[in-house]
Amino acid sequence: MANRSSLRLMFAWSLSLTAATGASAQQTDFFAGKTVDLYIGYEAGAGYDIYARLLGEHIGRFLPGHPTIVPRNMPGAASMRLMTYLQQVAKKDGTSWGAVDRNVAVEPLLYGENSNAPFKSPLDYPWIGSLTTEIGIAAVWHTTGITSWKDTLNRPTIVAMAGPQGGIGARVLNSILGTQFRQVCCYGSDANQNLAMERGEVEGRVGASWSTFKTGSGHWISGGQVRLIMQVGLEKSPDIPSDIPLVMDLTQTEKDRDALKIVFANQSLGRPFLLPPGTPPERVAEIRKAFMAMIKDPEFLADATKRKLEIESPKSGLEIEAILKEVYSASPEAIALARRSIKEGEFKMKDETKK
Repeated sequence: MANRSSLRLMFAWSLSLTAATGASAQQTDFFAGKTVDLYIGYEAGAGYDIYARLLGEHIGRFLPGHPTIVPRNMPGAASMRLMTYLQQVAKKDGTSWGAVDRNVAVEPLLYGENSNAPFKSPLDYPWIGSLTTEIGIAAVWHTTGITSWKDTLNRPTIVAMAGPQGGIGARVLNSILGTQFRQVCCYGSDANQNLAMERGEVEGRVGASWSTFKTGSGHWISGGQVRLIMQVGLEKSPDIPSDIPLVMDLTQTEKDRDALKIVFANQSLGRPFLLPPGTPPERVAEIRKAFMAMIKDPEFLADATKRKLEIESPKSGLEIEAILKEVYSASPEAIALARRSIKEGEFKMKDETKK
């Protein structure tokens, strides 16, 4: 009888081991032979598109089963169309990914009832990670005589504005720090805004992406034609001299600091990737693991360098979630201040300035 009991136990254990092994193999082989749709919230050729295609060409090597990654552009409403698609339509098995504008995550927090976001919390979406951390800059042309951000507290300074929905950075700095930036709209692209500064139509820029500015107009910095007066974001760039202050270090109160953190948290999200709500946790873990392996891979980094794309201070999905949890837990007073500050301030159309 004892022998029969032992045999039964051994048989049950072997069945259990087989089932566990089969489940593990099934999980590992999930991506084998599959296609992953990488939806991109901007048109082909845009910055987000270029970074997304870089990821799409490499991350498959680090996923079990080595799936094919297919980029699919889905522009509209600065990535809100894509956020809606991921929430309501996309497959939730791990084969639908999104590359979205860094601003979408804080949209509900900044605009409240006026938000166009299809979600109340960005934490409903599992975040894969970001290929880079962005930092904005405040910069002025050398002929202004401005040498420090403090000069803009007493001197009205004319800065370029891309479009009527932009210019948030300058308005917030005016409202919370007391700067006197005067915005002129609408110059559109970074190249056009830089050209307006060079021509003397405006005196500077606020919130320009440092990585873009450095690549396209870095010679102005080294040649002394442009002076940096502030870093705009949650953390300093290692490429910018340490004596250029970070906006977070210029506040007078904790409430002001928390409000600025809400507004400028988007910079730390860089070029983010995410998954639809409801994606299985084990699939999220697999994709995040592949992402973290990819950003350390020499072949991936060499390809990024070849394409002149910066992979600076990339962030994991967990790091992105930590940032979002912190800003979404801000006090009601800080949230109210952030919302009020982005609504304040006027701007002129560039044609008006010629009258």
